[in-house]
Amino acid sequence: MVNPIYRKTDAGHDEIKSRARKLDHKLRALLLIVNGERREKELLAQVGGMGVGAEAFDILLEQQLIDVLPETQATQAAQPPRAAPKDSNRGPSAGEDSNLFSLYSMRRVEAPQPGAAQTAGNADRADQEEPTHSAEEIQAFQRLYHFYTDIISQHLGLRGYVMQVKVEKATDLPALIALRDPLHAALLKAKGDITARAITEQLDQIVNSLEIGENG
Repeated sequence: MVNPIYRKTDAGHDEIKSRARKLDHKLRALLLIVNGERREKELLAQVGGMGVGAEAFDILLEQQLIDVLPETQATQAAQPPRAAPKDSNRGPSAGEDSNLFSLYSMRRVEAPQPGAAQTAGNADRADQEEPTHSAEEIQAFQRLYHFYTDIISQHLGLRGYVMQVKVEKATDLPALIALRDPLHAALLKAKGDITARAITEQLDQIVNSLEIGENG
């Protein structure tokens, strides 16, 4: 299968909760976003900035943390959801917001008007599609984003400027997870080992509790 869809196995779900295999943050970030819906190239596009390549799937497959969705199920998973009847009396649903303006939703920034976005983006959209994010991913992103910003404000202050810039540049969940070690290093330098370890353990607990849902 050239561009398969992967899903977490039972062992993969257990690993998200237990961290028993002590995967490095790159593999863990990839495992987290495997959800039985996105194909390999789409997943790699999300974690490519972290230096994750196709060989990462081989490692997760070898450890039986993921498996390949059969093509018959993969075809169904890749089908776009049927549009619900429009109701002029209600605003866009959470799913519509996730698909149309996922990154704006993650940042809690006011999204541009649909017509304006469509007009401005038509020329580029044919060549490059923006990745979409599920409601669960957006909620997880927001939770981690606010954790980082709160910790930087409370414990690093002005010394945390560089760290805050890195947080602001993170555009998806794997990119935020990858900031674990830089945050630990900054806290270690500013506050010492005990505080750095305590906060990093708190961050790990949050990441452990994140599990992106799968269909089927």
